[in-house]
Amino acid sequence: MCVEKTPWELVIDFHGHTCPDIALGYRVAQLAQREMGIRPAPDSECLVKAYTQSCALDAVQVLNKATIGRRALIIEEIQHHIYQFHFTGTQEIHQFTVSSDVLDHLKALQHPDLSPRERQNKVLEGVQYVLTLEESAFCQYDKIPGELRKL
Repeated sequence: MCVEKTPWELVIDFHGHTCPDIALGYRVAQLAQREMGIRPAPDSECLVKAYTQSCALDAVQVLNKATIGRRALIIEEIQHHIYQFHFTGTQEIHQFTVSSDVLDHLKALQHPDLSPRERQNKVLEGVQYVLTLEESAFCQYDKIPGELRKL
């Protein structure tokens, strides 16, 4: 019997483990799907520009089909959780900026002197926090005129 996996399971399988950053990417990728809606044309593709290179990008690659190999995922490392999504053929960028309060909360959960069990519990606490936080407290969403281009 074949059971279809949930989007969360697909992301975790691809990434290899559960962590707060993968939850951040999962949440942003889902918000982008909702805000962008259906592709404007069959041949349009989703381009993404990320301003951090983190585990979050694996969720974007799985859920939004924007991969580095296809040059649909552009990374400009400035260590900020800002993600821009754009359908080719349109003139609008959808930008999601993860709240600094969220990132500070996740950073506060990290303690180098914890036992493996305590560390695992903090990871799960961080994942649950990201996935259940009120959207307005999670990130800022903006529509920006313009378009992203492949490298």
